[in-house]
Amino acid sequence: MAKDQSSRPTASQATLHFPENVAAPLLPFALPPSGSSSRFETTAQLGYCNNLLRAQLASSPSAITSIKASLTTIQQASVKTILEDEEEQNRVRWLTTRLVEEFAADKFKSSVEITEVLLLGPYLDQEYHRKLVNVFINEFQNATLLDVDLLEGLVQLVQCAAPDYLLPDDLVKILGIIRTRLQDIHKQTSKHPYHLTLALSCLLDAMVEGKVQDLSRVLVQEPLAALLGGLAGSSDLYLKHQAVYALQGLLHIPNDETRRQFVLRHAGNIAMGLLGVASVCNLDVSGLADGLDGLKDAAKSAYEVGSQVVGAAQAVFESGQGLLDNLKGGVESGGKKLWYPALREAQEHIKNGRLGDFNRLVLEAPCCRDVEFQWGVCQLLGETAIDPLWDVSTRQRCVDFLAELYRNSSTRNPDEDVDRWILNIFRQIVALPDTAISTHAQSLFKGLEKEGDSRKQAVYCDVLGGPYNPYPLKVQLQSLSSSPLLDKVQAAPAVNHDIHILKFKRLSERANAVYIPPQAKPTFKSDEDTLFPLMEKAQEFLTSHRKVLLLLGDSGAGKSTFNLQLERTLWNSYKAYGPIPLYINLPTIDNPSRDLIEKQLYTYNFTEDQIRELKLYREFILICDGYDESQLKTNLYTTNQFNQPGQWKVKVFISCRSQYLGADYRSRFQPQSTDHYARAKPDLMLEAVIAPFTRFQIEDYVDQYVKIQAVASDVVHGRPVWSRVDYLEVLFNVPKLIELVSNPFLLTLSLDALPEVIDPKKEDLSNVQITRVQLYDGFVKQWLGVNKARLENNPLTEEDKEAFDLLAEDDFFYHGVQFQKDLAAAIFKQQGRSPIVQYTHLRDSKTWKADFFHPTDSHIKLLRESSAITRSANFFRFIHKSLLEYFYSRTVCDVLDYNNVDPDTDAKACVDADQAPSPADYGGSLSEREILAEPAVLQFLAERVGMNPTFKKQLFEAIEDSKTDERASRAAANAISILIRAGTRFNGADLKNIKIPGADLRGGQFDSADLSGADLTNVNFSKAWLRKANLSKAMLEGVQFGELPHLPIRESVSKCEFTSDGELLVVSTIDDMIHIYKTDDWTSVHELQGRAAFAICPVSRELARGSYGPTVEVGGIFADESRITLRGHSDVVKCIAYSPDGTLIATGSEDTTIRIWSAESGETLHFLREHQDDVCCVRFSPSGQRLLSGSKDWSVRTWDVKTGEHLSVIGSNVEPMLAVAYSPDGRQLATSGREGHIRLWNADTEEWLRTLIGHVSSVMDLSYSPNSNQLAACDKNSIVRLWDVHTGECLSTLTGHRYPISTVVYSPKGDFIASGAYDGTVRLWKAGEEAAVSDAISDGQFDNAICVDISRDGKMIVSGHVDNTVQFRDILTGEPKAILKGHFSPLIAIVYSPCYKWVASSSQDCEVRLWCTRTGETVHVLEGHEKAIWAVAFSTDSAWVASASKDRTARVWNTETGKLKFILDGHQDEFNDVAFSPDGERIATCSDDHTARVWCFRTGAELFSLPHEEMVKQVFYSPNGQDLYTNQVGEMMPRCWNPFTAERIPISPRFEDIGNGGSEWAVSPDGRFLAGGRPDGVLGLWVSHNAIWYEVLRTLVGLILKIRWTQTADSGLYMSTQCVGALKFWKVVEKGSAIDLKLVSGLGSNVLSLEETDVTDAVGLSSINRQVLERHC
Repeated sequence: MAKDQSSRPTASQATLHFPENVAAPLLPFALPPSGSSSRFETTAQLGYCNNLLRAQLASSPSAITSIKASLTTIQQASVKTILEDEEEQNRVRWLTTRLVEEFAADKFKSSVEITEVLLLGPYLDQEYHRKLVNVFINEFQNATLLDVDLLEGLVQLVQCAAPDYLLPDDLVKILGIIRTRLQDIHKQTSKHPYHLTLALSCLLDAMVEGKVQDLSRVLVQEPLAALLGGLAGSSDLYLKHQAVYALQGLLHIPNDETRRQFVLRHAGNIAMGLLGVASVCNLDVSGLADGLDGLKDAAKSAYEVGSQVVGAAQAVFESGQGLLDNLKGGVESGGKKLWYPALREAQEHIKNGRLGDFNRLVLEAPCCRDVEFQWGVCQLLGETAIDPLWDVSTRQRCVDFLAELYRNSSTRNPDEDVDRWILNIFRQIVALPDTAISTHAQSLFKGLEKEGDSRKQAVYCDVLGGPYNPYPLKVQLQSLSSSPLLDKVQAAPAVNHDIHILKFKRLSERANAVYIPPQAKPTFKSDEDTLFPLMEKAQEFLTSHRKVLLLLGDSGAGKSTFNLQLERTLWNSYKAYGPIPLYINLPTIDNPSRDLIEKQLYTYNFTEDQIRELKLYREFILICDGYDESQLKTNLYTTNQFNQPGQWKVKVFISCRSQYLGADYRSRFQPQSTDHYARAKPDLMLEAVIAPFTRFQIEDYVDQYVKIQAVASDVVHGRPVWSRVDYLEVLFNVPKLIELVSNPFLLTLSLDALPEVIDPKKEDLSNVQITRVQLYDGFVKQWLGVNKARLENNPLTEEDKEAFDLLAEDDFFYHGVQFQKDLAAAIFKQQGRSPIVQYTHLRDSKTWKADFFHPTDSHIKLLRESSAITRSANFFRFIHKSLLEYFYSRTVCDVLDYNNVDPDTDAKACVDADQAPSPADYGGSLSEREILAEPAVLQFLAERVGMNPTFKKQLFEAIEDSKTDERASRAAANAISILIRAGTRFNGADLKNIKIPGADLRGGQFDSADLSGADLTNVNFSKAWLRKANLSKAMLEGVQFGELPHLPIRESVSKCEFTSDGELLVVSTIDDMIHIYKTDDWTSVHELQGRAAFAICPVSRELARGSYGPTVEVGGIFADESRITLRGHSDVVKCIAYSPDGTLIATGSEDTTIRIWSAESGETLHFLREHQDDVCCVRFSPSGQRLLSGSKDWSVRTWDVKTGEHLSVIGSNVEPMLAVAYSPDGRQLATSGREGHIRLWNADTEEWLRTLIGHVSSVMDLSYSPNSNQLAACDKNSIVRLWDVHTGECLSTLTGHRYPISTVVYSPKGDFIASGAYDGTVRLWKAGEEAAVSDAISDGQFDNAICVDISRDGKMIVSGHVDNTVQFRDILTGEPKAILKGHFSPLIAIVYSPCYKWVASSSQDCEVRLWCTRTGETVHVLEGHEKAIWAVAFSTDSAWVASASKDRTARVWNTETGKLKFILDGHQDEFNDVAFSPDGERIATCSDDHTARVWCFRTGAELFSLPHEEMVKQVFYSPNGQDLYTNQVGEMMPRCWNPFTAERIPISPRFEDIGNGGSEWAVSPDGRFLAGGRPDGVLGLWVSHNAIWYEVLRTLVGLILKIRWTQTADSGLYMSTQCVGALKFWKVVEKGSAIDLKLVSGLGSNVLSLEETDVTDAVGLSSINRQVLERHC
């Protein structure tokens, strides 16, 4: 080797054919003339312009200067136009992307088109570059025969890709496709294998550059190496050398090394000229230095390429030696060869014009004599020589260089293959039509005939007489004589002019609109601190990956106003060829589920050709308004195939009223990714809920309104003129009005209506009550008054004047209202409530529409133009849909009878004068109208009930009429539905024989009501209170209770799970049994033994169930014998899970470990032991790659299923973790624990998303719906809550269990939910939208209430809430009177003082607050406790308040001064309750330390301790102070003590029945009654007689948290029972010796109650509903 190196010629000794570097060649072309309307003649021109834009985007002035240097003055003017004209730049980009689209759509792709589109490859953005790669891949794969053009095009696209455009997996995929083709045809002729091998070589070069960090040796590298090794032995000389080159590329791809560093990353890549400077095969520095021993000194100058390479040359050579040492072993053993990186360097030099560097490299490289190196150098020289883009001199020098290589043995080792290759190259050059080159080559070729020895001359003769090389040399750049794709694109129909016309039209329509920028929040229940500017969020959405923004809000929230302003904003910022904003009023489109954009564009007179052009090549921003008004149920994004290949490219805004949607609404709007290459996105939809106006926004709006009114030409005679101060005084001082008008439309309406409704100078604003319907009444009166004044003051035609005089004479107001009522009724009847009417006179003059839209009838025209109706072209609608609903409601109940009452007479006068329509009229209108499907109409009518006693009376009369007149049944059904919506209660009502088929009685209260003989066909009783209701002989066909019958299991339920097909439900119980039910009829089909923990295989009906001890049995679901037993745990198995593919089983145990087993063999695969306490739950991720576990050690952990590696701890919890769950789509996971908090996390990043707040006790289990949109959670308070996981909103509360719920699960189809509880039942609930609508009219006032007390007069309640507030409400209506803020944590206890002057509240914030009941102000904040305060109590004289805390102390405070009297310290565990004796001399407390204690009030000293066996949760005195009661956990009756002697008084003599006690107790103020609430939801009532308590009543009311008594001044005795999220207010009724409880009111969450409901001889009751009734009793 040393000898060879010493004999090698240096650059100074050999001939330098290229002493200097030169500029790389450019494709010749002429720039288009300056001006945005100029046409591109060639795709090369378009590519040049893209190059300019790329340089400008990279902020590279030097690159732009370099590009412009060779241009003429005219060409530089064109360049200037492109760089300065934004519209021209948009045109360039649009033409580029459109050309790609055209190519993709062309079924027959010619070689010319392929070459043309490849010219743009280096300049495409990532989306279109990947799209083009995808097109080439699909075309190549689908071609039956090998298409060489497609193959070469695919490789070129890979070579010119920017570093981050393609993923390593993309390159490996392409490699696999080519390898597969090569394997299929490598035994055939050598032509195709050569092209495939050449493509592999180029692809591997790109992978060596560093785009692939790690290549699978087993799956990819070794099979491909074997294939190439076989080809390297081919008899085909050219195929052999190409295979050897490809093999070297493969060997240079790193396996487990870091990405290689590359030297030749020239800084001016963009500026190197059009298309000749793509980053193809950039050299790997470490590869280059590999084996180049001696090159460091000999060729140092050749590598000093200044700023054109990445890093300094000196650093390259300094690092080369270390790389050499590392790789030398591989080189010497026949692995990586030195010539490969040297050839890569040579390729870079040629491509970038560094011919001098190339020449020195060829002569001085250590591998210059290597055959493969010489072969590659000759090929580079030949390709340069035939390339017409190089100048003649350079090409001729290449020919000279080839000749010297043939002659001069000093520059290479003799090799026959290389000789033949040089001679074949000469033959191709000689055959060129370019005589300047071919003639020069011919003369040299002839001179080679006699070169060398006889062997070499024989080779010459053999080549000369043989066939031409079948593989012609390839030129680096190809010029095109035509640009067919560009011509086709530029020949498309012109649309820009029409788009500008549309822009002008849309902007002019809203030129003077008033607009207040709205705020929005992520969900309806989000806090105010989550508000964001909606317009900013919209702009952010447009730049994001998301595709749909769903805009929600109540009716009148400002959705349409915002949509129109958004359109205006987008049009103002519109740039040519940019996304086109398109506002679509959905109700005006016939069937918007199909061809939505086409239909809208037709209305703007775009032609079919223009629409086709826009569809293929433009992007749109759709603003779809009024989804709800179109009565749509479909997903517009999906049905219109938006963003699918060949379809409309869009971003979509959709607005919808929130009332229109059910619980699972997201599926109607959620798009799915259609990009073949796109990574999974967390979500493609964004939601925003328009927030009510803030005070500042309202003031701003009032300012603008008053200014407009000041210059208004239309003035109603006699109407008061209000100033800004007048409006604000009324808005902010009338109770609840400011909340009402925070709705933008209602604010607009109110400002018009208020002067008609109220006189602020005459009325006490604090006592004025204004409802929504009153505002509409005032608005309509104002609207008609303005329009009447307009007609009076404006000139009219004779016909119009005559018509107006007649209307005015008769009553203009009456006819105006009647016209709009009739129109609303016609729309509901004729159009199925679709709010927009299209009228064309020639078509519709004979239809009902002519009665309202006839263009020449003066009477109709005047009324229409005076109505609150707007027109757009031939489309008519009310100015807001709520007005349509308002006028429709007036067809049922009008505020005035205009035939008899003066229009200025108010409603009260009408009622007092008894001049409202007769009951028969009301009944008739009720009968004719279908109103149950319209919640807004029902709401308007419900408000009329509160305003108009006559209307309420007539509704009752309609119900009464139905008892004897079947024709009144529809009216009665509507009437009772309206009354229920208005909050009317029917407790104890006589409804015998009423006929109300189809009525909506959801959430109604019918306690002890008589509905015997009633027609209740198809009535919806979901969550209705029907306790003790009489339904005997009633018609109950089709009645809906909203529940399925529960399964009576008898023992406490531990877990429920469905089989994957949904056909079976498996239930485990605490008695170690497993029950299996068929879901078609819910019959039991099998039982087997097994512990609480079990899991069902998702791919078969195999069951893994815990057995006695620490083992798990695995076997068929109907097999009593197991197939295998899993042994390994040392303690009880608490949880089991199958992997999604059924091959693995995970178990968690009380031994603190987790094991992953083979489901087939039972072998332990992994033993996981990071947890420090019982493992409560395990779940596999949907991909099966991760395992999630929760433990009593407060941690949630993730594990790698394949390796068993512990990956992470999720969150920082402060409670035992009881349940975990993965969403089925794998995007979310949920965790919950003992404190009741549910936290949602991003499953990929493990970032916290949100916390679901509502449960007030331990959450025992979690289950995602199959579509991943909802989460069901169950808790120890017997509640199942359904949550929207995207918004955090509680969708529904399911109550009915009587004991803690241990398990909840969705059915596989998501159509219902099963929950199992300690009460020995499995309840089945309807899921999806039906589950949510059952709470549709729940007032929600107590959804998060924790504690409650009642005022002395029984009229008010005070409650403490999870949101840290104290709330005062009317006990009958639930209407809030005051909401007090001050606590910093959720409330725990609250109580009125006996004098009712104060309320004391305690919280987790360690404070007691005293509130003034009159003003709501905080009187004192009592501080000192160090932990949460569980109980507060007043002394009987209200002078003192005591607090009992978790910090093991109780404190007593003076209520007047707030000063601490003393601290009671003696319990050994946290306090639970505290009570004053009636005489005020003693204080009793109880604790978790198993004692109750009695203390002296005067001294604070402990008097005595009362021992118990368990924790004591409650302590209370009898009213006379002679008895002290304590309530121990687990006991059903209280213990009774002598409070003076501490003597325990036996219960048996005191209670007539000791078997039916409770966990919560309270004694009435008069001492006669004792109420107890059992854990199963049963309320017991005892009466005292002769010192003995007798049970007189037992009724099921739900799990009771607190019982409170109050006695009113009229001796009425009332009791309240607080359940989770609800409050019931009862009156004790005594009739002789009989004692009963009468339900007075129920507030909060509604719950279905069927206890003691009588259905004797009921007709049509289905077997399912009969079971529901039976199992509720």
